Amino acid sequence: MTDEVQPVVPGIADPIYVRVREQIRTDILKGVFSPGDRIKIADIARRYGVSQMPVREALQMLQGEGLITFAPNRGASIRNVDEHFIENMYEIRGALEALLMRRAISRIQDSDIFRLHAIEARYEECARQRDLDGVLRENKAFHHVIYQIADNVDALRLLERNWELVITMRRTFGFGAERLDQLVAEHRALIRALDRRDAAEAERVTLLHCENARQDLLAQREASGIAQSKKARRIR
Repeated sequence: MTDEVQPVVPGIADPIYVRVREQIRTDILKGVFSPGDRIKIADIARRYGVSQMPVREALQMLQGEGLITFAPNRGASIRNVDEHFIENMYEIRGALEALLMRRAISRIQDSDIFRLHAIEARYEECARQRDLDGVLRENKAFHHVIYQIADNVDALRLLERNWELVITMRRTFGFGAERLDQLVAEHRALIRALDRRDAAEAERVTLLHCENARQDLLAQREASGIAQSKKARRIR
């Protein structure tokens, strides 16, 4: 673990433990912490300039995201966020989103289609301006409408658990040059399938959407050099 100190930026929008969680998550993805590093609550509290209580809460949340593991007599340690981790994440995500899409088809109303069109219009404007925060916000809003229509709270809970992880990955690694335009096409195809109540097409596009996202994220991670630097540290 590096000794470099990166204090949590003060703010009033989120609780301290949320900001600590986001900072630890970002540092894990950037390779500040190495896979297998043990996490001592007191060290993390000093590193980010906070008390130990929000650190404990943040680590519990990161365990739920799969970034932190807890073992008897060892405490918390960093999980290896490698290609296999990302592939597994999107495989699970694709299966859950396909399930929710099938459920949404039988429940969706015309008013929901209008909502999706409105969100997609905002998304496309953000994509045109290359506004990353706006793209991430509107993309999450788009999918959340479909999740709510599907009305499966347990599947929704599983998906929501890694939304912030995906968002942090995108803020860390970005999008490929063509991915934002590709997302526009995928969103439009999903809306058309939902409007036609075409379950097979909606599921096909959903799975393609997840696969394209997986491939692009892996490519951007590799291009960032973070993946290579983690391999180099493990070899040493």
